[in-house]
Amino acid sequence: MADYLPQEVLFNIFLKLPPKTLVLCSCVSQSWRAAISDPIFINAHFNKSSIYNKKWLILRRYFGTGSKKKERYSLHFDTETLDLYEELKFPFINWNGDFKLVGICNGLVCLSGLDILLWNPSIQRVVAVLRTSDIITIYDAPDKFALGFGFDPRANDYKVVRLLYFEDKSPFNYKRSPKVELYEVRTGCWRVIESKAPRCEIVKSEWTQAFFNGAVHWVAYRESSRGYKCFILRFDIVEECFSLIALPDCLVNSSPCDLKVSVLGGALSIMLCGWYCFETYVCSVWVLQNYDMPESWTKLTSFEPSQELGMVLGLRENGDMIMESKSGEVVVYRPENQLMKGLGIYGGEGSFYLDTYVESLALLNEGKGGLERVAEVYD
Repeated sequence: MADYLPQEVLFNIFLKLPPKTLVLCSCVSQSWRAAISDPIFINAHFNKSSIYNKKWLILRRYFGTGSKKKERYSLHFDTETLDLYEELKFPFINWNGDFKLVGICNGLVCLSGLDILLWNPSIQRVVAVLRTSDIITIYDAPDKFALGFGFDPRANDYKVVRLLYFEDKSPFNYKRSPKVELYEVRTGCWRVIESKAPRCEIVKSEWTQAFFNGAVHWVAYRESSRGYKCFILRFDIVEECFSLIALPDCLVNSSPCDLKVSVLGGALSIMLCGWYCFETYVCSVWVLQNYDMPESWTKLTSFEPSQELGMVLGLRENGDMIMESKSGEVVVYRPENQLMKGLGIYGGEGSFYLDTYVESLALLNEGKGGLERVAEVYD
């Protein structure tokens, strides 16, 4: 009987269902599968979810180190106390490698380890990105690399951008430009982009990236005998071109290892870290109030080592900051009176990552040409 329902009626019914239920519905019949897996429906479902459905916060942290390291992901209500909504099943328990969380975009998590992994927790769909590419085949393993991850609305596709640095014997590394390639989820292949990256360096292994306003952002620098000159390297994921964003004058000559780029309160931000008793802490937090005006960088607040606070994870509309403490607990910090409240959520020091999250059907059809592993949706 279900096959006799008009397509527009089915479309509107499916729009109201969560992704996990839609995965079950896709097993009912070929016509339902075709309707649910249609890219037009997947896009419409995400747009409706992001506008009308309640958004959650996704929290990542880990415990232990090395082979005993245990990743934990959970969804939380965006409340004052970050009440738990759901623990997520992390599908890579037996996967070799140590994971770096590259970023989260439209309900899709990008992880980097021995493999680059794309994971949709909503439908437990996993795709391992091909590690090899034409550039790596020609030049062999890079000296270092950095990744960026985001969504291209014009192509309606998720993309991973990779900056590859190969050994350079020049006295100053700032004279070299990275090789740049792009992985498109829909095609499952890497390709070299036409736009050449500017001559600059990215911090090895400790890089961070932020996807904002349709572009990937990294902290980059040039080095000479006079020291560092830091800036933000921007890659437009739609136009596939590079540009630079200047930093506040007081941060330009900082060590690039001490600068972390992120998105806080709906704005591009920079955190300056310091060192005290061989441990890192956040010295100050800056946000770019007007994205098109580098002179609009504004200092939100600064911290002292005695406050024993780590990274800023989120910024609320009332000015409160969600942070991690040096004891490994998520806390809410109020800069105006320097009050701090623990939320009873614990993890390893420096392991926390917080972002907004909307359920989606991303990766339901993709993975062609890549090493693909699909985790069980249900126990």
